[in-house]
Amino acid sequence: MLQENKMVALGLEILGVTLASLGWIVGIVSCALPMWRVTAFIGSNIVTAQIIWEGIWMSCVVQSTGQMQCKVYDSMLALSSDLQAARALCVISILLGVLGVLVSVVGAKCTNCIEEEQTKAKVMIAAGATFVCAAVMQLIPVSWSAHAIIMDFYNPLITEAQKREIGASLYLGWASAALLLIGGVILCCSCPPREEKRYGPAGRMVYSTTRARTGQGRVRLPLCDVTALEDSTSLPDLGYKGYCQRLGAAATMSAGLELIGIVLGVLGCMLAIIACALPMWRVTAFIGYNIVTAQIMWEGLWMSCVVQSTGQMQCKIYDSMLALSTDLQAARALTVISILLIVVAVLVFIVGAQCTNCIEDETAKAKVVILAGVLFVAAGLMQLIPVCWNANTIIRDFYNPLLSDSQRRELGAALYIGLAAAALLLLGGSLLCCSCPPREKKYSPSQMSYQAPRSTVAAAYDRRDYV
Repeated sequence: MLQENKMVALGLEILGVTLASLGWIVGIVSCALPMWRVTAFIGSNIVTAQIIWEGIWMSCVVQSTGQMQCKVYDSMLALSSDLQAARALCVISILLGVLGVLVSVVGAKCTNCIEEEQTKAKVMIAAGATFVCAAVMQLIPVSWSAHAIIMDFYNPLITEAQKREIGASLYLGWASAALLLIGGVILCCSCPPREEKRYGPAGRMVYSTTRARTGQGRVRLPLCDVTALEDSTSLPDLGYKGYCQRLGAAATMSAGLELIGIVLGVLGCMLAIIACALPMWRVTAFIGYNIVTAQIMWEGLWMSCVVQSTGQMQCKIYDSMLALSTDLQAARALTVISILLIVVAVLVFIVGAQCTNCIEDETAKAKVVILAGVLFVAAGLMQLIPVCWNANTIIRDFYNPLLSDSQRRELGAALYIGLAAAALLLLGGSLLCCSCPPREKKYSPSQMSYQAPRSTVAAAYDRRDYV
């Protein structure tokens, strides 16, 4: 029964964290998209040539040809009250989501960050409360903006051109708030376990070192608690104490290397996603006497953009992938493969990390972490190849005398970000590959048995004195 309760509690924790994490991701998408308010096509004069999107950070105009022109807001104070509040509340919701994820990792049942079960349950309740607060922070601006849109829509004093409709970002915001709220409530149901009552014989107490005998009759040492070995009177076997101290120091060093490696790998993952999404792989080279400073051309993996000197940006997604150059086609595939490998590597690392209980055997854990490191290194190579290939093409065309100045490009910021991502992935993967499986050291300490002193009063009477 106790084991079934633990499995149910673990399943609820996984479900709650999963729902809350999905809500957090959807909240980020809702905050970033500019589709909070969309042009309402009302009346007889319907203009289908363009659609106007308004977000909390920028406004965009989508032409019927597929071109999109966006402009970041110059002033925050010029926005309406609901959009100003939406900026602050959405950012607070995202930060609370990050905090909730970190707290849930610390208090999860499958991690070793906290040993006591009651403390773990309390930490998970705190994570659930954080997710609930994030849901409230997400729900307020979305509902507020929707209320303002509906009120303006049915206001007879407002012209048809000023009326807007509810955009997709608001529906995503509601979905995000619902997921965060459900996940947080599930985590708040993590009740601390009741303390187990232990009973033992009152006359005699026996303490012995925990040992597991092997087939050769020797002893395989268990996991050691170094803090419990400080008292030399409790365990006079100094050899066993020294072994445990050395084992603890090695485990701490290995956990530190794992932590540094996964942090570098996650940072490399973020930079790889940014490099893949940014359109600044190739930038217009201003060369010669006819320098046009009115616009800058960006070319990326997925779209090309023209930035005007006024700050407006006009982007167009590529209509055909086969019309792209060979290096850009290969860059698309390799960068996507790199990101997918990083996701798999992070999941594999979580299974084999020392701070998790997914695998009990330390040797198997080390092998799983090494596999995660290999995946990070492979992702780094997949990220490095397209970046270097595009850089070589740009430099070769730049110094090609047969090309005109208008056909020459310079290295964009996305290439430098891609190089940094590849370096972090290679370095983090190399550190994870250094997790060598621990060697099993066998030691044969003498069995120690301690007997509590019995009362001498009972010994003074003989059995025949009793009736």
